Amino acid sequence: MEITDAQLHLPRPWSTWAHGDESYPSLLTEVVLAQMDAAGVDAAVLVSLPGVAPAEWCGTAAVRHPDRLAVVLTLDEAAPDIAEQVARAHEEPGVLGLRINIAFPPDALERLRAGAYEKLLTAAEHHRMPVCVLAPGALPDIARVARAHPGLPLIIDHMGLNQPPLVRADAPPWRDLGSLLSLAARPNVFVKLSGAPTLSDKPYPYPDIWPHLWRILDAFGVDRCMWATDQHRVLGRLHGFDPVPRYPGYHSYAQGLHYLLDRPELSEPEKTALLGGTARRIMGWTPAPSPATGSSV
Repeated sequence: MEITDAQLHLPRPWSTWAHGDESYPSLLTEVVLAQMDAAGVDAAVLVSLPGVAPAEWCGTAAVRHPDRLAVVLTLDEAAPDIAEQVARAHEEPGVLGLRINIAFPPDALERLRAGAYEKLLTAAEHHRMPVCVLAPGALPDIARVARAHPGLPLIIDHMGLNQPPLVRADAPPWRDLGSLLSLAARPNVFVKLSGAPTLSDKPYPYPDIWPHLWRILDAFGVDRCMWATDQHRVLGRLHGFDPVPRYPGYHSYAQGLHYLLDRPELSEPEKTALLGGTARRIMGWTPAPSPATGSSV
Protein backbone atom coordinates (compact mmCIF):
# COMPACT_ATOMS: atom_id res chain seq x y z
CA MET A 1 0.00 0.00 0.00
CA GLU A 2 1.40 3.40 -0.99
CA ILE A 3 0.74 6.02 1.70
CA THR A 4 0.23 9.62 0.61
CA ASP A 5 -0.29 12.50 3.04
CA ALA A 6 -2.74 14.90 1.39
CA GLN A 7 -1.49 17.92 3.35
CA LEU A 8 1.84 19.01 4.73
CA HIS A 9 3.55 22.39 4.85
CA LEU A 10 7.26 23.10 4.72
CA PRO A 11 8.20 23.44 8.41
CA ARG A 12 10.29 25.91 10.27
CA PRO A 13 13.67 24.47 11.36
CA TRP A 14 14.43 23.75 15.00
CA SER A 15 17.21 26.35 15.19
CA THR A 16 18.43 29.40 13.31
CA TRP A 17 19.76 28.59 9.83
CA ALA A 18 22.94 30.56 9.24
CA HIS A 19 24.01 29.21 5.87
CA GLY A 20 22.23 31.56 3.49
CA ASP A 21 18.75 31.99 2.09
CA GLU A 22 19.57 30.05 -1.07
CA SER A 23 19.96 26.76 0.77
CA TYR A 24 17.11 27.35 3.23
CA PRO A 25 14.32 25.80 1.10
CA SER A 26 16.49 22.74 0.51
CA LEU A 27 16.90 22.34 4.27
CA LEU A 28 13.13 22.44 4.78
CA THR A 29 12.59 19.91 2.00
CA GLU A 30 15.12 17.51 3.51
CA VAL A 31 13.46 17.86 6.92
CA VAL A 32 10.08 16.94 5.42
CA LEU A 33 11.47 13.94 3.53
CA ALA A 34 13.27 12.67 6.64
CA GLN A 35 10.09 12.95 8.69
CA MET A 36 8.13 11.11 6.02
CA ASP A 37 10.73 8.34 5.94
CA ALA A 38 10.67 7.99 9.71
CA ALA A 39 6.86 7.72 9.81
CA GLY A 40 6.56 5.42 6.79
CA VAL A 41 4.90 7.95 4.46
CA ASP A 42 5.71 7.51 0.77
CA ALA A 43 4.50 10.80 -0.69
CA ALA A 44 2.93 14.08 0.36
CA VAL A 45 1.16 17.14 -0.99
CA LEU A 46 2.78 20.41 0.12
CA VAL A 47 0.39 23.32 0.58
CA SER A 48 2.06 26.67 -0.01
CA LEU A 49 1.59 29.48 2.52
CA PRO A 50 2.37 33.03 1.37
CA GLY A 51 5.15 34.52 3.45
CA VAL A 52 5.85 31.24 5.28
CA ALA A 53 6.27 28.48 2.72
CA PRO A 54 6.20 30.35 -0.61
CA ALA A 55 4.90 28.72 -3.75
CA GLU A 56 8.33 28.79 -5.38
CA TRP A 57 9.86 26.81 -2.50
CA CYS A 58 7.13 24.18 -2.64
CA GLY A 59 7.27 24.04 -6.43
CA THR A 60 11.02 23.54 -6.41
CA ALA A 61 10.68 20.72 -3.89
CA ALA A 62 8.07 19.01 -6.07
CA VAL A 63 10.18 19.32 -9.21
CA ARG A 64 13.25 17.90 -7.46
CA HIS A 65 11.31 15.03 -5.87
CA PRO A 66 8.42 14.33 -8.26
CA ASP A 67 7.90 10.79 -6.97
CA ARG A 68 7.48 11.99 -3.38
CA LEU A 69 6.23 15.58 -3.35
CA ALA A 70 3.58 17.61 -5.16
CA VAL A 71 2.11 21.02 -4.41
CA VAL A 72 -1.17 22.86 -3.92
CA LEU A 73 -0.75 26.59 -4.51
CA THR A 74 -2.25 29.50 -2.63
CA LEU A 75 -2.72 32.35 -5.11
CA ASP A 76 -3.89 35.92 -4.66
CA GLU A 77 -7.50 35.77 -5.77
CA ALA A 78 -7.53 39.58 -6.17
CA ALA A 79 -4.72 39.63 -8.73
CA PRO A 80 -5.91 41.21 -12.01
CA ASP A 81 -4.46 38.27 -13.95
CA ILE A 82 -5.72 35.54 -11.64
CA ALA A 83 -7.33 33.58 -14.48
CA GLU A 84 -4.02 33.54 -16.32
CA GLN A 85 -2.19 32.53 -13.13
CA VAL A 86 -4.55 29.58 -12.69
CA ALA A 87 -3.99 28.53 -16.31
CA ARG A 88 -0.21 28.67 -15.83
CA ALA A 89 -0.42 26.76 -12.56
CA HIS A 90 -2.39 24.05 -14.31
CA GLU A 91 0.57 23.48 -16.63
CA GLU A 92 3.29 23.59 -13.98
CA PRO A 93 4.96 20.25 -13.15
CA GLY A 94 3.96 18.96 -9.76
CA VAL A 95 1.06 21.36 -9.20
CA LEU A 96 -2.12 19.45 -8.32
CA GLY A 97 -4.52 22.19 -7.27
CA LEU A 98 -5.18 25.46 -5.49
CA ARG A 99 -6.18 26.54 -2.01
CA ILE A 100 -8.39 29.32 -0.71
CA ASN A 101 -8.44 30.40 2.93
CA ILE A 102 -11.81 31.68 4.14
CA ALA A 103 -10.70 31.59 7.78
CA PHE A 104 -8.16 34.41 7.43
CA PRO A 105 -7.96 37.34 7.07
CA PRO A 106 -11.12 38.24 9.01
CA ASP A 107 -12.86 39.75 5.98
CA ALA A 108 -12.30 36.70 3.76
CA LEU A 109 -15.81 35.31 4.26
CA GLU A 110 -17.45 38.62 3.36
CA ARG A 111 -15.22 38.83 0.31
CA LEU A 112 -16.28 35.32 -0.71
CA ARG A 113 -19.94 36.34 -0.41
CA ALA A 114 -19.21 39.46 -2.46
CA GLY A 115 -17.74 37.40 -5.30
CA ALA A 116 -14.05 38.17 -4.78
CA TYR A 117 -13.07 34.55 -5.47
CA GLU A 118 -15.25 34.01 -8.54
CA LYS A 119 -12.55 34.54 -11.16
CA LEU A 120 -10.25 32.07 -9.43
CA LEU A 121 -13.03 29.51 -8.94
CA THR A 122 -14.30 29.85 -12.50
CA ALA A 123 -10.79 29.40 -13.93
CA ALA A 124 -10.15 26.41 -11.68
CA GLU A 125 -13.43 24.83 -12.77
CA HIS A 126 -12.53 25.41 -16.42
CA HIS A 127 -9.25 23.55 -15.94
CA ARG A 128 -10.76 20.93 -13.59
CA MET A 129 -8.23 22.00 -10.97
CA PRO A 130 -9.23 20.91 -7.45
CA VAL A 131 -9.53 23.69 -4.90
CA CYS A 132 -8.81 22.97 -1.24
CA VAL A 133 -10.87 25.13 1.10
CA LEU A 134 -10.04 26.18 4.65
CA ALA A 135 -13.41 27.41 5.88
CA PRO A 136 -14.31 26.45 9.47
CA GLY A 137 -17.62 28.05 10.39
CA ALA A 138 -18.39 28.88 6.76
CA LEU A 139 -19.44 25.55 5.25
CA PRO A 140 -22.94 26.76 4.26
CA ASP A 141 -21.20 29.32 2.05
CA ILE A 142 -19.03 26.58 0.57
CA ALA A 143 -22.23 24.65 -0.21
CA ARG A 144 -23.29 27.61 -2.35
CA VAL A 145 -19.91 27.57 -4.10
CA ALA A 146 -20.32 23.85 -4.80
CA ARG A 147 -23.75 24.43 -6.34
CA ALA A 148 -22.52 27.35 -8.45
CA HIS A 149 -19.49 25.39 -9.73
CA PRO A 150 -20.63 21.78 -10.14
CA GLY A 151 -17.60 20.88 -12.27
CA LEU A 152 -15.13 22.11 -9.65
CA PRO A 153 -13.72 19.54 -7.19
CA LEU A 154 -13.80 21.17 -3.74
CA ILE A 155 -11.76 19.56 -0.95
CA ILE A 156 -12.70 20.59 2.59
CA ASP A 157 -9.56 20.98 4.71
CA HIS A 158 -9.53 19.73 8.32
CA MET A 159 -13.13 18.46 8.00
CA GLY A 160 -14.26 22.09 8.10
CA LEU A 161 -13.60 22.28 11.85
CA ASN A 162 -11.53 24.61 14.00
CA GLN A 163 -8.49 22.71 15.26
CA PRO A 164 -5.65 23.37 17.73
CA PRO A 165 -3.00 24.51 18.24
CA LEU A 166 -3.18 27.64 16.08
CA VAL A 167 -6.88 28.19 16.85
CA ARG A 168 -9.12 26.96 19.62
CA ALA A 169 -11.37 24.02 18.96
CA ASP A 170 -15.09 24.69 19.12
CA ALA A 171 -17.00 23.70 22.23
CA PRO A 172 -17.74 20.89 21.70
CA PRO A 173 -15.01 20.24 19.09
CA TRP A 174 -17.33 18.52 16.60
CA ARG A 175 -20.10 21.09 16.96
CA ASP A 176 -20.24 21.95 13.25
CA LEU A 177 -19.99 18.41 11.94
CA GLY A 178 -23.57 18.58 10.67
CA SER A 179 -22.60 21.37 8.26
CA LEU A 180 -19.91 19.13 6.80
CA LEU A 181 -22.23 16.12 6.52
CA SER A 182 -24.78 18.19 4.62
CA LEU A 183 -22.16 18.75 1.91
CA ALA A 184 -22.18 15.03 1.11
CA ALA A 185 -25.19 15.72 -1.11
CA ARG A 186 -22.87 17.66 -3.46
CA PRO A 187 -20.90 15.10 -5.54
CA ASN A 188 -18.08 17.58 -6.23
CA VAL A 189 -17.23 17.95 -2.51
CA PHE A 190 -14.49 15.87 -0.87
CA VAL A 191 -13.07 15.80 2.66
CA LYS A 192 -9.57 15.85 4.12
CA LEU A 193 -9.51 13.95 7.40
CA SER A 194 -6.61 16.16 8.39
CA GLY A 195 -5.66 16.85 11.98
CA ALA A 196 -8.41 14.66 13.44
CA PRO A 197 -6.36 13.61 16.51
CA THR A 198 -6.01 17.27 17.55
CA LEU A 199 -9.69 17.10 18.52
CA SER A 200 -9.20 14.17 20.87
CA ASP A 201 -9.14 14.27 24.67
CA LYS A 202 -7.93 10.67 24.86
CA PRO A 203 -4.47 9.19 24.28
CA TYR A 204 -3.52 7.27 21.15
CA PRO A 205 -5.36 5.71 19.30
CA TYR A 206 -7.90 8.48 20.07
CA PRO A 207 -11.08 6.42 20.53
CA ASP A 208 -13.25 9.51 21.11
CA ILE A 209 -12.81 10.81 17.54
CA TRP A 210 -13.99 7.64 15.84
CA PRO A 211 -17.77 8.02 16.31
CA HIS A 212 -17.45 11.31 14.39
CA LEU A 213 -15.11 9.91 11.73
CA TRP A 214 -17.49 7.04 11.08
CA ARG A 215 -20.26 9.55 10.40
CA ILE A 216 -18.04 11.31 7.85
CA LEU A 217 -17.05 8.05 6.20
CA ASP A 218 -20.66 6.87 6.11
CA ALA A 219 -21.82 10.13 4.52
CA PHE A 220 -19.05 10.60 1.94
CA GLY A 221 -17.56 7.13 1.51
CA VAL A 222 -13.86 6.35 1.31
CA ASP A 223 -13.79 7.42 -2.35
CA ARG A 224 -14.47 11.00 -1.29
CA CYS A 225 -12.31 11.12 1.86
CA MET A 226 -8.54 11.44 2.08
CA TRP A 227 -6.16 11.10 5.01
CA ALA A 228 -3.86 13.99 5.79
CA THR A 229 -1.96 15.15 8.84
CA ASP A 230 -1.03 18.84 8.50
CA GLN A 231 1.67 17.66 10.87
CA HIS A 232 3.77 20.82 11.01
CA ARG A 233 0.78 22.79 12.22
CA VAL A 234 0.19 20.06 14.82
CA LEU A 235 3.76 20.51 16.05
CA GLY A 236 3.55 24.30 15.96
CA ARG A 237 6.23 24.59 13.27
CA LEU A 238 4.41 27.19 11.17
CA HIS A 239 4.20 30.97 11.00
CA GLY A 240 7.39 31.33 13.08
CA PHE A 241 5.81 29.82 16.22
CA ASP A 242 8.09 27.97 18.61
CA PRO A 243 7.08 24.39 19.38
CA VAL A 244 3.76 24.51 21.21
CA PRO A 245 3.28 23.07 24.69
CA ARG A 246 1.70 19.65 24.60
CA TYR A 247 -2.08 19.88 24.44
CA PRO A 248 -4.56 16.97 24.64
CA GLY A 249 -4.46 16.25 20.91
CA TYR A 250 -0.71 16.70 20.42
CA HIS A 251 0.68 13.70 18.55
CA SER A 252 3.63 12.44 16.56
CA TYR A 253 3.63 11.97 12.81
CA ALA A 254 3.56 8.18 13.19
CA GLN A 255 0.60 8.40 15.57
CA GLY A 256 -1.16 10.64 13.06
CA LEU A 257 -0.86 7.79 10.55
CA HIS A 258 -1.33 4.65 12.60
CA TYR A 259 -4.55 5.68 14.36
CA LEU A 260 -6.12 5.05 10.93
CA LEU A 261 -3.72 2.57 9.32
CA ASP A 262 -4.16 0.12 12.21
CA ARG A 263 -7.94 0.50 12.53
CA PRO A 264 -9.23 -3.10 12.28
CA GLU A 265 -12.74 -2.20 11.07
CA LEU A 266 -11.36 -0.76 7.84
CA SER A 267 -10.68 -3.21 5.02
CA GLU A 268 -7.48 -3.16 2.99
CA PRO A 269 -9.22 -1.55 -0.03
CA GLU A 270 -10.74 1.11 2.24
CA LYS A 271 -7.36 1.91 3.75
CA THR A 272 -5.79 2.03 0.29
CA ALA A 273 -8.36 4.63 -0.75
CA LEU A 274 -8.13 6.72 2.41
CA LEU A 275 -4.34 6.64 2.66
CA GLY A 276 -3.65 7.96 -0.80
CA GLY A 277 -5.83 6.43 -3.46
CA THR A 278 -8.59 9.03 -3.20
CA ALA A 279 -6.20 11.98 -2.99
CA ARG A 280 -4.26 10.85 -6.04
CA ARG A 281 -7.40 10.19 -8.05
CA ILE A 282 -9.08 13.50 -7.24
CA MET A 283 -5.90 15.55 -7.62
CA GLY A 284 -4.66 13.67 -10.67
CA TRP A 285 -1.34 12.61 -9.18
CA THR A 286 -0.22 9.43 -10.93
CA PRO A 287 2.16 7.28 -8.86
CA ALA A 288 5.73 7.17 -10.11
CA PRO A 289 6.71 4.11 -12.18
CA SER A 290 8.49 1.39 -10.29
CA PRO A 291 12.16 1.25 -11.42
CA ALA A 292 12.07 -2.55 -11.31
CA THR A 293 8.92 -3.12 -13.34
CA GLY A 294 8.14 0.14 -15.09
CA SER A 295 4.62 -0.05 -13.67
CA SER A 296 2.95 2.28 -11.21
CA VAL A 297 3.16 1.43 -7.54
